[in-house]
Amino acid sequence: MPDGPVEAVFLDLDGTICEYRQPTRALLARAFEELGVEPFFTAEDYREQLFSQVITDETMAERREAAFTALAESAGREPAVGRRLAAVYASMRDYRDVRPLPGAIEAVEALGERYRLALVTNGGPETQDGKLDALGITDAFSTIVYGGYETAPKPEPNPFMKALTALDVRPRRTVHVGNSIRADVWGADAAGLRVALLADGDDEPITAPDYLLDSMYDLVEPPWR
Repeated sequence: MPDGPVEAVFLDLDGTICEYRQPTRALLARAFEELGVEPFFTAEDYREQLFSQVITDETMAERREAAFTALAESAGREPAVGRRLAAVYASMRDYRDVRPLPGAIEAVEALGERYRLALVTNGGPETQDGKLDALGITDAFSTIVYGGYETAPKPEPNPFMKALTALDVRPRRTVHVGNSIRADVWGADAAGLRVALLADGDDEPITAPDYLLDSMYDLVEPPWR
C-alpha cells in the first residue's frame, strides 16, 4: 500500500537545526580543567546518562548533577566531585548561545509553507525554549514534544507518537528529520515514520534512512517531492 503524500514534518533540534557555539565536549573540558580534575567521562557518556531516566520533573540543573554524580561513582570518584563539576559546568553554559546549522532556518521556513511542523527533541523547555527563541523559530511549530521531560526520551517511540496525535497525522505520511542514527532513525522508525538523516559526512550510516541529507539546504526542495 502506497505511503501517500507527506503531510507533516517533524524535526530534531540539537545537531539538526542548531548547535552550541561552544560544544559540550569543549565546555566539559573547560569544567574539568577549572576543577583541576583529569577527565573521567566524555560528552557522549554525559548525554547517554542524562537521558537514562524515562520521564522526570527535575530541573536541568538537578538532572545534570545526578548524571555527573552517577558518572563520577562509575569512575570510582567521590560523588562530591561530580556535584562540584556539575556546578562549574552550569556556570559556563548559556542555552541561548546557539547558531543555526547551514540551511536550517531556510529549511524550516520552506517546510512550514508546505507541511505541518512539529519539533521532537530530547530535553525540556528549560534548555530548549531559549534556543528556539534565540533562533526566532518558536512559532514555526504547531506542536513541540520534549522527550525525557513529558514523554520517554528518543529513541523510544513515545515522543513521535505524541506529536502524531497532536497533529492528527498518519506515521507514513510524516517525515522526521534528525542527525542521530540511534535517537532519530531508530526512534522514528519504531513509530512507523519515514526518516531523513542529516549525515555528518564522515561515515556511512549503519541504519538506512529513507532519505540521506548532505545539509539542511536539501530540505528547501524536499527529496520526497
